[in-house]
Amino acid sequence: MNRSVRILSLFMTSALVIAACSSGGASTAPSAAQSAAASAPAASAPAGSAATGGSITVTSLWGGSEQENFQKVLDAFTAKTGIKVAYESIRTNYSTVLQTRITGGNPPDVSILPGIGFLRHFAKDGSIKKVSELGIDPAGLEANYAPGLLDIGKVDGVLYAIMVKFNSKSTLWYRPDKFTAAGVTPPKTWDEFKTVLTTLKSKGTAPLGLGVSPDTWTLTDWFESIYLRQAGAAKYDQLFGGKLPWSDPTVATAVASMKEVLNDNFVNGGIKAALGRAWVDGIGQVFGATSTADIYYEGGFVGGIVTGQVNKAIKVPAEINWTDFPSFGGTEKPVTIGGDVIAALTTKPGVKEFVQYMTTKEAGEVWAKTGAIISPVKSVDASVYPNATTKKEAAQVTGASAVRFDGSDLLPAGSPDLGALLRRRSQATPSTGPASRPRSRPPGRTSNGDLNGRGRHTPPASFLFVRRKEVVLGWLDQPG
Repeated sequence: MNRSVRILSLFMTSALVIAACSSGGASTAPSAAQSAAASAPAASAPAGSAATGGSITVTSLWGGSEQENFQKVLDAFTAKTGIKVAYESIRTNYSTVLQTRITGGNPPDVSILPGIGFLRHFAKDGSIKKVSELGIDPAGLEANYAPGLLDIGKVDGVLYAIMVKFNSKSTLWYRPDKFTAAGVTPPKTWDEFKTVLTTLKSKGTAPLGLGVSPDTWTLTDWFESIYLRQAGAAKYDQLFGGKLPWSDPTVATAVASMKEVLNDNFVNGGIKAALGRAWVDGIGQVFGATSTADIYYEGGFVGGIVTGQVNKAIKVPAEINWTDFPSFGGTEKPVTIGGDVIAALTTKPGVKEFVQYMTTKEAGEVWAKTGAIISPVKSVDASVYPNATTKKEAAQVTGASAVRFDGSDLLPAGSPDLGALLRRRSQATPSTGPASRPRSRPPGRTSNGDLNGRGRHTPPASFLFVRRKEVVLGWLDQPG
């Protein structure tokens, strides 16, 4: 997802790269019908006009089981209204593709935006519609959501987008059957986590599943979860709000903690292999039919991907469960979440109806029943979640001492493609001289960091500074 126009510095070890956060995977081509819908110029209609039949185009970057689960919501909408939805999955260069279509005068009717930075960028340049322009009263939506959730979709106090789904990113997934066989229990603290890893490794295999290619957001999520628990919510807000420099010692401390577990000793197959492994394949290391690892850290969406895509025969909760991300002391239980917002780019008939439908209990429950997401619509009954893991995820967020949005998702669109930058630099021989200034991507960068590091040399250590319209990358040789 998007990276900062403010200062951003991220350290790396000889085998660890930290970069841009996103969702992603292989590109999924739209159908002929979808392509036709995409190429047609956008139509407009008076705000709030009623739609009887007709069709609209909706884009997001979801593919695989995520797309399949969302399609159930689209089908329910069509069955209710008669309005057809042509869905397009844009798996790479999402921001760039969307901007190109907007500039070319043929935007999709509705877009699911994967980060608040995207929202701010497109709202400020007038590319997306205010919710009120659709004929929807923002005040009338407030009763559907917990306090503060609608604020996520506001830019300069005006509602442009509405959160449609979220997941906790404070879930440490593991194999209960393997834990039992090894005589270990889910860790509560960071020290306990390291002890569990050591014990599992002593049984013969490295226990952590990890996939970084083609996206580096999984590493950024590790950093954010550690930083929130280690430095605290106030520092987290300052860091991702541009009020705390990334050279602050708390950043180095968090990265040092990452290095304690994300290393060749604990990562299944080693770091170099992880840099070339797709993040879904990292999930498969732990929960696939032929499991080789025991633990995988990522958000609550992992459960839906496992049961819907990676291993449909897995036994829940005997072979898959999660525990809270380990704490660093204290009794507080903060949670990071990631989510997506829906925004309209046209006022074509059917757009108002679709956006409004996505705010309802009906839409929320259709989606929640898949087990892939947590619905932000507060009237969605917890009983609709299909298994114990998703019910527990919903309870974790509501019972958290502090809830913070994924820091990387708060950062603006238009930043350089740090993932591609780091991939290029990881293939170069490190220099002990002054840092050079690499080229940066044009504004409208992809939400996918493109780091693959397949068999490439990774420098001994580094830090990365990102400023408005510039990137400075330097290698720091450090002993050990």
